[in-house]
Amino acid sequence: MLRLGLDLGTNSIGWALYRLDGEKEPEALLDGGVLIHSDGRDPQNRASNAAQRREKRGPRRNRDRTLRRQRRLANLLHDLDLLPEGMAERAAARDLDPLELREKALDRALTPHELGRALLAFADRRGFRSNRKTDKGDAGAIRRDTGELRRRIGQSGARTLGEYLWRRRRQGKTIRARLGNGLYPDRAMVEAELRAIRAAQARHHPDIAAEDWDAIIATILFQRPLRPVEVGQCTLLPGEKRAYKAYPLFQRFRVWQEVLNLEFAPPGEGYRPLDREQQARVAAKLASVRSQTFERIASVAGLPAGSRVNLESTARAGLDGDLTAAALGHRKRFGKRWAALPIERQQEVVERLLDEEDTEEAERWLRDEFGLDADAARETASATLPPGTGHLSKAAIERLLPYMRDEGQPYDKAVAAAPDLGHHSDLRGDGAAERLPYYGAVLARAGCGAQGRGDRSRRDPVPDGTPPAPPSSSIHPMALPWREAGRGPLLAHKR
Repeated sequence: MLRLGLDLGTNSIGWALYRLDGEKEPEALLDGGVLIHSDGRDPQNRASNAAQRREKRGPRRNRDRTLRRQRRLANLLHDLDLLPEGMAERAAARDLDPLELREKALDRALTPHELGRALLAFADRRGFRSNRKTDKGDAGAIRRDTGELRRRIGQSGARTLGEYLWRRRRQGKTIRARLGNGLYPDRAMVEAELRAIRAAQARHHPDIAAEDWDAIIATILFQRPLRPVEVGQCTLLPGEKRAYKAYPLFQRFRVWQEVLNLEFAPPGEGYRPLDREQQARVAAKLASVRSQTFERIASVAGLPAGSRVNLESTARAGLDGDLTAAALGHRKRFGKRWAALPIERQQEVVERLLDEEDTEEAERWLRDEFGLDADAARETASATLPPGTGHLSKAAIERLLPYMRDEGQPYDKAVAAAPDLGHHSDLRGDGAAERLPYYGAVLARAGCGAQGRGDRSRRDPVPDGTPPAPPSSSIHPMALPWREAGRGPLLAHKR
């Protein structure tokens, strides 16, 4: 019996034809090879096709989530009799301006349908919520715009965002949020307005219980948490997760690894490594700068001008220093205080900055924990740290660093000297297995997902205390999402 094995790659197909014996076990390899084919990408644009699909899928998902949030909120409001039943009443409600209702809600009682109309408008435009993990490119511009809008609201004397925007509309001014026009609201402004509307209207609508108000506000403000990024396993300690490159411990390990790999050749002489004193001077210099040229490193080490460097090439003119210390030790952030912190405290700061999604919460923690002023806390929370992970865990680095820093042993020798770390590169098995093991077990240290990723459902979580949105077919006709279209009427539609 013959059997054909295939290995399908992005631009290749590997194949092997082998014969089985009477017990259907491999007996002989007959032939094999590899077929190379185009990967299907545009030669002018080498971006992955998956990346292009992902860019288009993102807006679709955001729109779907908006529709689900609108349906969920409409369902809540309908159950509380805050949305009208008849067609004429529905049309009249759609013609109401939600901004005017948001302003009036602060001072007088709204009818149930007016209140429902005002609350429903929040489902689509609920302000920007910063996320430190993903907001990079336009984050600074958005923060400037939200700060400008907050300043304008305070200067105008308006009590809420809605009141300020209604005043602008009556004056014939634009209220559309665009980056650069100073009208970009954040989620905190919307939350403050919802709390103000609730405080003013609760006494006029005693039938709406406190838990109902909580559910309405939670539905409007809820934002699904980011899916945590899976971290690979340590090369030397498979049970441990890899360390992030931003960790101060990893940065020190990387600096010492580079220093111990350095070899210089003075003019007319051969290459030789630095002595212990020279290594210490170079490592100390790299610990305080973002990068250093090889020429400057040679000067710090006390080598004669014109010395050659083994690591120098046309693509590499120097070494990176401690990138985390350079970022957080900036004068606008921690400044000189960063170098004075114990490494345990530095590690605590970096882990908090990597884990915290809310920018304001990160700033508050930095102010309370380290006494930074508002400007320094804001700059620190927005600092760009080295991305990605290394190939080793914190536990492995903690074992290796003393041998490298204190004894001057390069990485491979430090691995051999440190306890229970095995070989630095030879990760082969003993060859005693009768059958090939599952590839995920063999390559567990070279990738992620060997143990499965669990539930990969994309459906939005439901905020606590809020019933899920039913299918479109079971929603009451008035409980369909409305989308605001400028100053014109709102259109009821469903997808």
